[in-house]
Amino acid sequence: MKALQRLFEISWRNVFRNKRRSLLTLLILVLGSSGLILVGGFFENLLEGHREQFIHSQTGHLQVNRAGYFQKGASAPLDYLLADVGRLRSEIEAEPGVKFTVPRLKFGGMASTEETSIAVLVVGTEARAERRMGAVKAANVDHGSTRIVAGRDLDPSDGLGVLLGKGLAEALGVGVGDGFTFLTTRRAGAIEGGQMRVRGIFETIAKDFDDHAVKMNLEAAQQLLGAPDQVHSLLVLLDETSRTVPVRDRLQGGFQAAGRGLETLTWEEQGLFYRQSKDILARIYAVIQLIIGVIFLFSIANTVNMALFERIREFGTMMAMGNGRGTVFLTIFAESLILGILGSAGGIAAGLGLAQVVSAIGIEMPPPPQSSSGYFAMISVTWPLIRETAAISLAATALSALWPAFRASRFRIVQALGYV
Repeated sequence: MKALQRLFEISWRNVFRNKRRSLLTLLILVLGSSGLILVGGFFENLLEGHREQFIHSQTGHLQVNRAGYFQKGASAPLDYLLADVGRLRSEIEAEPGVKFTVPRLKFGGMASTEETSIAVLVVGTEARAERRMGAVKAANVDHGSTRIVAGRDLDPSDGLGVLLGKGLAEALGVGVGDGFTFLTTRRAGAIEGGQMRVRGIFETIAKDFDDHAVKMNLEAAQQLLGAPDQVHSLLVLLDETSRTVPVRDRLQGGFQAAGRGLETLTWEEQGLFYRQSKDILARIYAVIQLIIGVIFLFSIANTVNMALFERIREFGTMMAMGNGRGTVFLTIFAESLILGILGSAGGIAAGLGLAQVVSAIGIEMPPPPQSSSGYFAMISVTWPLIRETAAISLAATALSALWPAFRASRFRIVQALGYV
């Protein structure tokens, strides 16, 4: 143990024998590691913001439906209605971690003005619960997940007042206070509809949704469909997004044990665009990590090789004095490892500091694809990100030292002592 401690003490001194070279190598490690922290933290924050806005404007953390609704409900929505909704809501809201539920009734129809007609998606919802869900802000957005850009929100006492998505209002050419005709199909092909009034215009993260969505009070939607006290889905909002899967498993397990034909879907199962974005960013970041790792590898290898040729006689002297080849190998390896530890620690510290600065200032970004609102770039540093960055730095420095250390340990003593 004492011999190993002594070896690391010698290696520590050797690292700074050539201060300029060592500091240059450390600078490369610090810049690379801090860059990985910033890029990885930016991607993490981007996904986190998209996730929270998607959850609180579209799906909730969980969605409880009749079994088969998610796959087939779009073609036959009236075949998948939930009854006895009050009791089901009470059961779900009694689960640990559940904050509240939002009932939703979805169906298609046609919105018309004197000049145009557009196929729309109607979302019947409970105004207070919907408002509570949409008021939640993501960390990198300065407004709620659902934003009223004109007019007022839904009011249970105003049965004919509806909300239009921003894109739909522009396509219909209507504004707050204007009317339009709405028609839909009930069971057995009966046509139902009426004259609706635009109470407000809303905007969410999903532009495609905003281009087609009409929100109305749940009772008005139920009356149009002739489906009193029935809904398609219950959106479940949790106190923490990280509890989504455990709560889903408990709810679904209870439904299956009771023989109830219900399905419980997580927000990620419904978020195709989120999953695709996550996969793309993960691959981009993996390429960046690979590039930085290769830079680390060749930078450290260059430093070690230069030191090796300058110190061949030193290594020969060490072996002539009785030090084994393993000691020579460990000395060089330990020097590289020390450089990796120092560079990694410095890079992570610099990355954390810069992340705080960037997050405090915020960099305004344009709307991403399929979105209608911009955001402020921030950096979310997580422990997995720190561990990955440290692992890349240490792995690159360790690998870069293996071959030079092996070569030095295989020198013949006579040749090493006589090297010029």
